[in-house]
Amino acid sequence: MSMEPINFDEAKQSQLPAVELLINLGWQYLSCKQALALRGDDDSRVILGDVLRRSLMRINSYEHVGETHKFKEGDIARVVSELESIRVDGVIDTSRAVTDIIMPKLGGSTIEVFHEGKHENKSLRYFDFDNIANNEFHVTVEYRVVGREAIRADIVCFVNGIPLVHIENKKSSVGYKKAIAQLLRYQKPDHAPKLFIYEQLLLAMDGENAVYGTAGTPEEFYSSWREKNTPKERLHATLRDVIAKPIDKDVYAQLLRDLNGATYGVEQLQVRSIMPQDETIYGMLRQERVLDIVKNFVFYDGAYKKVARYQQYFAIERMLERIKQTETTEYGSRHKGGIVWHTQGSGKSLTMVMFVRALIEQPHIVNPRVLMVTDRVDLDKQIKKTFENGGLKKKVKQMTSGNELLEHIKSKDTSVLTTLIHKFESAGKKRTDFVDTDDNIYVLIDEAHRSQGGDANMEMLRVIPNACVIAFTGTPLLRKDKSRSKFGEFIDKYTIDDALADNVVLPLIYEGRYVALDQNAPQIDRLADRVSEDLSAQNKYKLQRRVENRTLAEVPSKLEEVCANIEQHYIDNFQHTGLKGQIVAPSKYAAVVMQRWFERRHKLQTALIISDDNNEISEEDLKKQEVADYLSEIKAKYAGLKTYEDMTIDDFKNNPEGIELLIVVDKLLTGFDAPRNTVLYLAKKLVDHNLLQAIARVNRLFNNPHYPKTSGFIIDYSENATSIQEAMDLFGNFDEADVKGTLIDINDKVEELAQKYAAVLDVFNGVEKDSHSYIEHLRDEPTRKIYKDKFNQLLNVYEECKALRGFAEKISDDEIQRYRRDIKKFAELKRNADLMNGEEIDLKQYEREISRILDQYVTASQAEVLTDQIEVTNRDELNAAIEELGSVTSKAEAIAAQTKRRITERQQDDEVLYGKFSERIAEILQAMHEKKMADIEALKQLREIEKEVDQKKDDETPDVVQSEPGAGALYRNLREMLPMESDEQYQQIILELANVVQRSATVDWWRNYEIKRQMRSNIDDYVYEEIKIGRGIELENEQIEQIVEKVMTLAENNHSDYGV
Repeated sequence: MSMEPINFDEAKQSQLPAVELLINLGWQYLSCKQALALRGDDDSRVILGDVLRRSLMRINSYEHVGETHKFKEGDIARVVSELESIRVDGVIDTSRAVTDIIMPKLGGSTIEVFHEGKHENKSLRYFDFDNIANNEFHVTVEYRVVGREAIRADIVCFVNGIPLVHIENKKSSVGYKKAIAQLLRYQKPDHAPKLFIYEQLLLAMDGENAVYGTAGTPEEFYSSWREKNTPKERLHATLRDVIAKPIDKDVYAQLLRDLNGATYGVEQLQVRSIMPQDETIYGMLRQERVLDIVKNFVFYDGAYKKVARYQQYFAIERMLERIKQTETTEYGSRHKGGIVWHTQGSGKSLTMVMFVRALIEQPHIVNPRVLMVTDRVDLDKQIKKTFENGGLKKKVKQMTSGNELLEHIKSKDTSVLTTLIHKFESAGKKRTDFVDTDDNIYVLIDEAHRSQGGDANMEMLRVIPNACVIAFTGTPLLRKDKSRSKFGEFIDKYTIDDALADNVVLPLIYEGRYVALDQNAPQIDRLADRVSEDLSAQNKYKLQRRVENRTLAEVPSKLEEVCANIEQHYIDNFQHTGLKGQIVAPSKYAAVVMQRWFERRHKLQTALIISDDNNEISEEDLKKQEVADYLSEIKAKYAGLKTYEDMTIDDFKNNPEGIELLIVVDKLLTGFDAPRNTVLYLAKKLVDHNLLQAIARVNRLFNNPHYPKTSGFIIDYSENATSIQEAMDLFGNFDEADVKGTLIDINDKVEELAQKYAAVLDVFNGVEKDSHSYIEHLRDEPTRKIYKDKFNQLLNVYEECKALRGFAEKISDDEIQRYRRDIKKFAELKRNADLMNGEEIDLKQYEREISRILDQYVTASQAEVLTDQIEVTNRDELNAAIEELGSVTSKAEAIAAQTKRRITERQQDDEVLYGKFSERIAEILQAMHEKKMADIEALKQLREIEKEVDQKKDDETPDVVQSEPGAGALYRNLREMLPMESDEQYQQIILELANVVQRSATVDWWRNYEIKRQMRSNIDDYVYEEIKIGRGIELENEQIEQIVEKVMTLAENNHSDYGV
């Protein structure tokens, strides 16, 4: 069959430089004629049979009775013939069978030998991985293979005669994607699939771009390679040296003839610019690297053949280097572990599998024991399946109980054990004094930012104290995280920005929407006051915050408007495309309300997935009853919640015509991998890890046959824009300095724990040791305040200790049990004392009444679009969008609207400051509309206000106050509550108040009720003792209470100002 002649003009842009570089990297060039001759002049064969036969004879031998023997040539010839004659029965399945033969990872080949009347099977190697120079490396061009239709591969690389690498080249004006299409076409049954059952790496390049995959890799999953640990300057210097090597003139002349370029007068360019394809060829195809990749980093995941991305390769390389280091423990020593931070969608599960594969092959590690730890049932199942598909030389066993886990550890089972972290807590209770001090145990923890704390993790480290622990996370560790103290330093990092640059995740498009609430404020206030008239000011404040944070988010009229907007948006953009979405509801009750709404409408196929509380429900709790009733319907219809969830998730993932939207609250926001999931509707406020995990549900690549998925979309009804921007800034450009200072000395913490424990006991010196006596002792308010302060300190230190790697080794089992038991008793004592003294009150009954009032008197308007679609990773896009709005007037109005929106979001943070900004904006807009101010001047002033809002700038606040964290808001908002003789005196009090808050603040304090209670007490003490008594300022008790509430409100709303 004749083929088109080679276009040398096209070949010299990419193909010729690629072959030149390969030759200079040590690949021996074979002319087209030589390559055909080595196949017996049969271009339907793809293996260089003569090369393979002599290579197998050279690199193989076996031992028998202390003597070294060579295999017989006839046996080698038979093995080669069998490999050549494998029938193609699907490219992937046949490729798997070939891989199992030629690679030592699973099975491998054997030859039967006969000695002294006995037959024995001896292993056969196709490659010498220990001595790279003992292999033969060849490269050829225009490699013609005849199948049902003939193909001509641009470049093929052989190791020991087996084609392992295939490169297709295009000129830059055509583009590398055409080369990918060519590779995909050649694999089809009507072309030449046989070549691809042997090839392990497929590359497409055009000089300026180079990507790689393997057999069956879809176009969108072809990846770029980067030499992650080598500075570009050093890499280019090395490449210039390699390119400068002269190629034998006869070889080069033959290469030109094979490429139809002999008459062009072309000479080897020994000095030229470095192209991206050069970096890829050097990175992947130098001899020792290519053998490493095909041995350890090409694998099968179910029905798919895959090859590692560069970040996986280098992470595993670093992990293998890290575990060579050791550290001393109470029980001897262990291999050092650490943290692998690879962003969502970068293939962490497969990285773990490949690491275990590589670990098993390490010559200095014999039969390692591996534990794979997760914190969720669905992840445990997923991990087990991934490991089973990964081609390990080990069985994979899923632990069903803590007892089973303990038995497998005791029996030193060398299978890969997958387990949930909480099973270690169960195992710890049953282990008596059992400790396994083996240092050949390797623990891989998935989603370390969730799994790193608590009793279960501590028990794991007590059972296997010498285990090497490597923790994986998809989101970075913030200053408040304890993961580095438990797991060690970073091993490798791969950020969101890295993933976007590599095109392994899709861009995220954000659009803010808003549902305004119309409140009958006088009626609501009147009814709410009646409901809460018996509450103290403090508890009224708490009730108000709970209502604002929860109840308003789930007012039925608002939820229905959000649903209506979601319905229209999904129908207009995604219905019948095969692309789907998730709705994140603010609560389980809200999720049920939304699902019921969609069920009544019959326009979309929606499903609800929430967890079952299994708790008793009081008759008054109508919202919980609504949730329970819905779940009961599901259980009755599907014979159980689990069956329903499994069916729903499978339909959502795999049926393009099935369920279109999943409604969730917390479930399926993390670790839920459904590539067709494209749009996330946020009706809930999310922060930090949870926010990043949630939005990562929709940025996965997906090959949608009818409607391409080009981006993930976030439609936000809950004002998450600021949080998303902060998360992307932090998680995309992580700075190691952000977590400096998080490493803690274990011995110091253990000593501090003992001291804090003793301090709590000291409160009860001389008191009878029974609960009644303790509670009576705490009737005295000063004693009660001291006790709660001491207990909170103990609790904080105990939680920190549990998150430290060496804590479990430093104290005995009896001490651990004593701390657990007594801390539980101390907490119960504190609750009882609070209840007895009226400091703790159940607000649920009040919240239910307020909720009923709001449901009746709050209505919602139709959802409005707040922003155009904005790519969240583009930090400048918002300003650019404003610039494109048109006239100066519309630009000014757009800036005013955006700024007012920010002011509304932040109003409670600093009412005085943001009130001033609102007044200034209104005055400028009025002046502009009345033509009293030029449009351009209005735009200029509004832009200045926009900056001032972001910077919290206030010229009327003294510099000494503004420079103190948190003091500015206090200064502006407390003035009318604290009458002073001079501003200097007022400034001094404000600075001291800010200092009280700063001293009381700890990590995440605004989420910790006990710490907030202690902070409130400290503020109260200061106002009473220093302001009222110390400075003689007349303040009634009610005024003091109002001041304390105001300071707490401002401190909570501006918690980030305090640096923790």
